[in-house]
Amino acid sequence: MIVVIDASAAVEIALDKEFSKQYKNLLQVADMAIAPDTFISEITNVFWKYRKFSQFSDDTCISGIDFCHGLIDDYVNSSSIWREAYFEGVRHQHSTYDMFYIVVARRNNAVLITRDKRLNELSKSIGVKIVSD
Repeated sequence: MIVVIDASAAVEIALDKEFSKQYKNLLQVADMAIAPDTFISEITNVFWKYRKFSQFSDDTCISGIDFCHGLIDDYVNSSSIWREAYFEGVRHQHSTYDMFYIVVARRNNAVLITRDKRLNELSKSIGVKIVSD
């Protein structure tokens, strides 16, 4: 099984939140974890926000970014899927940032792991497999 993990799910694991154990278990049995290459910029921005608004230390943020980056086995180049992500975003009136994950999951017949409820609902409605909480 291939899984696509988005930034929200990766941060869930890194910060050992409510669903981290479930997600870790899924990653352990997966053959591969993939993400669009936009993942690292999203993760970096999430931890920058934790630094700015929650007073996380630089060391904590850098460790979190490294940890999340280490969850991914392979990245899909966004330059090869941006057009599809754009038109899916237009079609579904949804952020193209999220559509990159849907496109990667759909193209790889993968299971999408995300904490984003709206992304989960959209994925389910268009036939992309998701992890249920």
